[in-house]
Formats: sequence, structure tokens, C-alpha cells
Amino acid sequence: MDPEQNFDKFCLKRILMNDTHRKMIAVEGNFEGHTEPVVVVMEKYAFDEASVLNVCNAQTKFKKNVDNDVYKSLSCVPQYDENIPSNKMDIIYPATDKHILKFSSQPMYFVQETEEMYQTITLHHILNNSFSLQWLYNCLEYKSEKERITYDTASENQKDDEDNGFLLLPDLKWSGKLNELYLLAIIKKRNIKSLRDLTIDHLPLLKNILTKGSAAIYKLYGIQQSQLRIYVHYQPSFYHFHVHFTYLMHVPPGINVGKAHLLTTIINNIEMQGNFYQKATLDYVIKESDPLFNLFEEKGILRRAKPIDEINNV
Repeated sequence: MDPEQNFDKFCLKRILMNDTHRKMIAVEGNFEGHTEPVVVVMEKYAFDEASVLNVCNAQTKFKKNVDNDVYKSLSCVPQYDENIPSNKMDIIYPATDKHILKFSSQPMYFVQETEEMYQTITLHHILNNSFSLQWLYNCLEYKSEKERITYDTASENQKDDEDNGFLLLPDLKWSGKLNELYLLAIIKKRNIKSLRDLTIDHLPLLKNILTKGSAAIYKLYGIQQSQLRIYVHYQPSFYHFHVHFTYLMHVPPGINVGKAHLLTTIINNIEMQGNFYQKATLDYVIKESDPLFNLFEEKGILRRAKPIDEINNV
């Protein structure tokens, strides 16, 4: 029997694996009238120019999910095949050079940032080259995305909400599927830019995010804390302190070494040494066209490498 000729008789038994990172699914089933099991593995092809143009045209049906400042998120179904699952599309308009850099494929480098490097180079860069935070302040002031807030510490009337409070919102990258869960805890304080600013004074805030954020997710979605990846980015994509909550079986971008720091580890480090993140040398990955890379290069800290194809031809 040729399986590809008999899929009209295919019976699905169970999903064996659903890899949200590779967009691949494996299922077990059998063909009607046959007892032998069959495994079917399907994987989506990568986008190319033609597939982009098939979606980005006037015939595609769009449904707007988020509209906040320059950021928009939509569901879209190309008219050429309305039976396929909708694609997710995020739009940044008008986009800045920083936005274009963020989504560009670039040669990458590891940097070991000392306390002195942060104070003399990185901090100056942050203060002068960060993304606008207007979209975030719109959320904190309940001007935008109010209906998307899944949890707000203000609902518990805690006395220290200004210091230790936060909002829990879906990240733009979350498709809405439970096995791809991705939420952000955005703090209400406006004077913590990143991991580097955290001290012993912020332990109540960090523990509040860990316990109440996890409890809210369990109440809303039934996912317990031991199944969550809870972490902070350094360097972050925007400089207002926030914490990522993702489902452990999901593999979103930004969870690798050189980017993600587990919240529990951050808490433990600060409990051992209150100024740990002011003194520590922090490793992270930086893109070659990032203005911060240029600053490190000028100081002789990083050196631009040859393109990989030139190395292979040597």
C-alpha cells in the first residue's frame, strides 16, 4: 500500500510531539482496515520572498489584535487558501533604525561586560539610544491594551503596589495557543532599567513577580510554576525592567546562554550579595551592526571578524 495514496482512510490516534519552535508535528495513526501503526511527521517550510508577497497584499484578510503606539499585531489569512490556519503578523510603523537592526540577521559576538565597562560605555549608550517607551507607559496608565492585561497587582489592593506592583500581559510573540504561552510582567516602578540596576532593595519586587505571576498563570491557564521558564534578558530589547514567563516546552527566541537569566538565580545571587549585579561581569551576545558594538570596538574590547565564507576559503 502506498500511504500517500490512501490518506482519505487515515485515522488519527494521537499527537506524539508538537514542536512550536521548528513548526513541526508528529502524529500516530493507522489506515482504515489496517492495524499497523503509522507515524506522520509534518514541518512547515521556511518563508521566502514569494510567500511574503502572497500574504502582504490587498486580498489577505486581516484581524487586528493589538494597536499600541507604533506596534500592531494582526492575524492574517491569505485569500488563496482560506482553509489554512491564520498567520500571525506584527507590524512596526513607522520603524526606526533600531527596530530594523533588532530584526536583521547579523554576525554576532560575545562580550564580557565588567562593572567599569557598564559605567563608562554601556550606560551612556542606554541613556542615549534606547527605544521609546511610550507604548509601555500607555499600558501602565491603562491607555492601551487594558483588555489584554491578564493580571494586575492593583486588584489585590496591596499597600506597596507602586514599589512592588506589576502588570502581566501577553507578549506580542504569543500566538494565543496554550503550548506557546508567553507573558511579560512589566513593573510599575519607572527607575529600574535592567538587571544592572537590581539591588537588595528590589528583592520584595522580584519575589512578588515570581510568586504572584506564577500563581496568576496557574489560576488562568492551569500551568504550574515548575512548568514555566521565568527569566530576564540582558541586554533587554527595551530598558524598563520586565520578566518573561514562557511555557517550558515552548522554545521562543531569547532563551539561550548570553541572553536569559533565570529569575530564581537572580534572587539567589542578590540574597548572597546585595550589589551582585553592579559588581558582576555579565556575558552577553551583541550584533555587529549594533552601535554598542562600535563603541566596544573603538575601545579595543571587540574586534570585527572576517565573514565566515572568507574564512572557509582560506
